[in-house]
Amino acid sequence: MDGMDQSNPVLSSAVMPSSAVTIKDSQHPVAATPIQSLTTRRRMYPRISRENNDKALLGIGEMIRQRWLIKGMIGSGGYGQVYYALDTRQNEHVAVKVEPTKRNNKTVRRMILEQKVLLRLQGRSHVALMHGSGVEHDLNFIVLQLLSVNVGELRKQCPLKRFSKSTAGRIMQQAIAGIRDIHQIGYLHRDIKPANLCFGLSEAAKHRLIIVDFGLVRKYVNSDGRIRPRRERAGFRGTLRYVSLRVHDRLEQGPADDLIALMYSLIEMIHGELSWRKMNDANEIKAAKEELVKDDFRTVSTKFGSSIREFSRAVSMMGPEEEPNYRVLQELMRDFSGPKSISDSYDWENEYADVFGETEINRHLKIAV
Repeated sequence: MDGMDQSNPVLSSAVMPSSAVTIKDSQHPVAATPIQSLTTRRRMYPRISRENNDKALLGIGEMIRQRWLIKGMIGSGGYGQVYYALDTRQNEHVAVKVEPTKRNNKTVRRMILEQKVLLRLQGRSHVALMHGSGVEHDLNFIVLQLLSVNVGELRKQCPLKRFSKSTAGRIMQQAIAGIRDIHQIGYLHRDIKPANLCFGLSEAAKHRLIIVDFGLVRKYVNSDGRIRPRRERAGFRGTLRYVSLRVHDRLEQGPADDLIALMYSLIEMIHGELSWRKMNDANEIKAAKEELVKDDFRTVSTKFGSSIREFSRAVSMMGPEEEPNYRVLQELMRDFSGPKSISDSYDWENEYADVFGETEINRHLKIAV
């Protein structure tokens, strides 16, 4: 992945800059070759709404910095919206993420921090390429590489609603590397889940996993390399379905907590669901997670081999300040996934044939084929 010009200014912790942070055009190749398979492209391409609506922060046809032309909306949430846009200078499609600069008369800092972390991560393999950022129309904006629908959506496209061991294990290998990169610059992601894992949309990048949404990151290492003092009580940060037991107890998170969220994501990917999927009560969900630990991960690993159990035990036993052995965790997932390489086809590229081929697992999960 091309690197970012490190001479560009980093946003302050208070406000986005009045002028956009923009990457030199020479650092971005002109329009990468699109995915060749039309079926794969349809599965991976984001769903785009091309109609204006009352809640939209930007209108179809609006321009940002006289360069990025808004052509549709990809999605929206409580913190902002993501748009499909054309980079009129490079003639390639991009994603534009926006949020209001103020909410309830208070400066919004979420995207400011996200931009700061994205800038630090440029050049790493598992982060979206950032084309620019700044303030326009009283909106903070970040222009990013256009990515696929998320891993959760790709799983749901499977008739059996699950991934094969091969696909899930290779997703995990890349996710561990991406999480390691975030930790190495001193931050925790704090919202690892399938919805925040995507792939590239070019022929060259279609097998490269990208971690997205850095709005809940927290710096856990000071500039001197020391871990920040732990708070007696921390606020809840993350998604209830995937957070660790420490987060349920409002304890300070550490690197292990990102990996525990990834562990729950893996269980969901290969089982098709988590046992607490239909629960809404936080205490009930916590109790269900505690049952996994009490069971020593035997039930969830049945028919899947020992690697998933070893991985789950390893990350669950880590202390909040412990530095994970990312290489060993990747090796466990390499054993789990089998002989396919990272660059081999994934389930959504071969009509989920590998999922259907796992007959013993499907029978165990009582999935009708």
